[in-house]
Amino acid sequence: MIALNYKCEKCIFICNAIHFKQNFISWTSGDKDIDKFIRVTQLSAHSIYEIKDVLEWIPYNRIYNIKYIEKIGLYRANWIDGKIYKWNDYDQNWDRYDQNMIVTIKNLNNSKEITTEFMNEIRKDHEIYGITRDPETKCYMMYKFINWTSGNKDIDKFIQDTQLSVHQYNEISHALEWIPYDRFYDIKYIEKIGVYRANWIDGKIYKWDDECQNWGRLNQDMFVTLESLINPKNVSIEFMNKIKVYHKFYGITQNPETKNYMIVLDNKCEKCNCICNSIYFQQNFDNWTSGNKDIDKFIQDTQLSAHTDHGSSDALEWIPYDRCYNIEFIAEDRFGKIYKANWIDGFILKWNDYNQNWDRYNQNIVVTIKNLNISKEITTEFMNVIRKDHKIHGITQDLETQSYMVVLSSYCRKWYNICNATFFQQNFINWTSGNNEIDGLIQDTQLSVHKDNEISHALEWIPYSRFYNIKYIEKIGVYRANWIDGYIHKWDDKYQNWGRLNQDMLVTLENLINPKNVSIEFIMNKIKVNHKFYGVTQNPETKNYMMVLNNSGNKDIDKFIQDTQLSAHTDHGSSDILEWIPYNRFHNVEFIAEDRFGKIYKTNANWIDGFILKWNHYNQNWDRFNQNMVVTMKNLNNSKEITTDFMNEKRSQNLWNNSGSKNAELYGCIR
Repeated sequence: MIALNYKCEKCIFICNAIHFKQNFISWTSGDKDIDKFIRVTQLSAHSIYEIKDVLEWIPYNRIYNIKYIEKIGLYRANWIDGKIYKWNDYDQNWDRYDQNMIVTIKNLNNSKEITTEFMNEIRKDHEIYGITRDPETKCYMMYKFINWTSGNKDIDKFIQDTQLSVHQYNEISHALEWIPYDRFYDIKYIEKIGVYRANWIDGKIYKWDDECQNWGRLNQDMFVTLESLINPKNVSIEFMNKIKVYHKFYGITQNPETKNYMIVLDNKCEKCNCICNSIYFQQNFDNWTSGNKDIDKFIQDTQLSAHTDHGSSDALEWIPYDRCYNIEFIAEDRFGKIYKANWIDGFILKWNDYNQNWDRYNQNIVVTIKNLNISKEITTEFMNVIRKDHKIHGITQDLETQSYMVVLSSYCRKWYNICNATFFQQNFINWTSGNNEIDGLIQDTQLSVHKDNEISHALEWIPYSRFYNIKYIEKIGVYRANWIDGYIHKWDDKYQNWGRLNQDMLVTLENLINPKNVSIEFIMNKIKVNHKFYGVTQNPETKNYMMVLNNSGNKDIDKFIQDTQLSAHTDHGSSDILEWIPYNRFHNVEFIAEDRFGKIYKTNANWIDGFILKWNHYNQNWDRFNQNMVVTMKNLNNSKEITTDFMNEKRSQNLWNNSGSKNAELYGCIR
């Protein structure tokens, strides 16, 4: 046998036409005219782009579910193989797509009528795939792709005209489609405006998907309006353009019971000329009720006025009582009882087109719930009074008392949002020192903290049980202890609590002689000049109140360290600062020698934290270098002799040798 390589004379390689030609002996229709016509279309298909114009002989047994549709005088069926896509060199056969696709089959009464002109005429309205023959009637039949019909020629033509005028991607929105009525659900008649509202399962056409060989769609289960079409014969491009002034027109459907044709439109806001937030709220009106018409109307009015994402923050919502938990009574005012609770869902942020629902923020947020004694008191003026101090999220109802209640968050008057001061305020009911002056002082410092970089100014009430290793230092009359929690760093939205740093840190506890003398001025002018002030605690045995400080216990050392820190204005300058280093930040301390100043120790392991490098604005803390570095510690025999002059002289001796080169770094002091 001789293996021949048939090249196309036109293409000078083996093209699609050659692949079709090699298969001519494998099929026949039994009619020379039909065979010739099919072969001519196949021999004209040289490139992949021309395959769509090819016809093929389709055996009748490759179709199933054959049904005659009397209204249109055609057959409907499923085609097992689907249409030709491209040649597969590996399998040496045609790749196909749309297997089991629905096709329409039309009788050809006279096969000799099949000419190029005849086919071109049909192709104006249909995509033709091939020809088959009914083995019983012996009639030849043509496969056409019409997987839809409205049953009305005027409507079919109108829809087809809009589709055939769409050539580019940005024109797809102008095409209408026939939408089967069973692709809608939750169909409800809106008596006020005489239209139906429904959810459309598939959503609108977006773009052609080459891989799936079908239309990609957006906004599945979207809300649409169904409006009756009085006279289908009046449907025209002019008619469509009139509708499009006010609406997005997606297609046409038919109610199978009433047989009425209906146009499928979007829900467009007359003010915004688009589907805005007020429409999304409106679509949900049927899914909730407070059980009180006045309250329903008030909530709906706020929602209907929320057109933008910014406006949606002013919309109220009906909040089922079971969406709140940890409900605790905290106070009572002129409006009624006040409760604190966690709200599971959090407040509305913006509409999510993909999920067709509201995105929400601050899940499990702490909210305040206020009783409303009489629902008829709820007016815009009433709400505005409350809004002066609070952000209102919605209204709920206590299932036991049947009382209506306003759900709100504490409102920061300075920043007009939920800031750090708000988070502190929400926790006021969870602690007390037992002393009004101390409570007032702590709360005042917390309410003055709005930004993250101000948090260090806030004090807190620290239960005495949060300290361990509490030891009295007789020389300086203070206590030393480890603080389990460490100091407040910033608010953690995820856990709805304060993030903290330096757990188990070493702190000083100093007795507060007269709590009545404690004031903001006392803290800023006397305490914070020399110390970092974290909060107040109380010894449960002596009942003495104590300040929780971070200091060395020696004023001269404190001042010396603070002076070095206050002179460090740049990142370069921060390398010269000293710091107070808690003793528990070292381990494996060993004695190695003694000089005229005292014993010298060395850590065989390391200084855990390493030295300060630069300030990290994101973490609001110092970046450090050389964690677990080896350092040397020198003992200072008499801390009372430690003065600023002494420390400056010591630093000079330590840092520079006789040759003028740097000898060692001085990082800080420890006790």
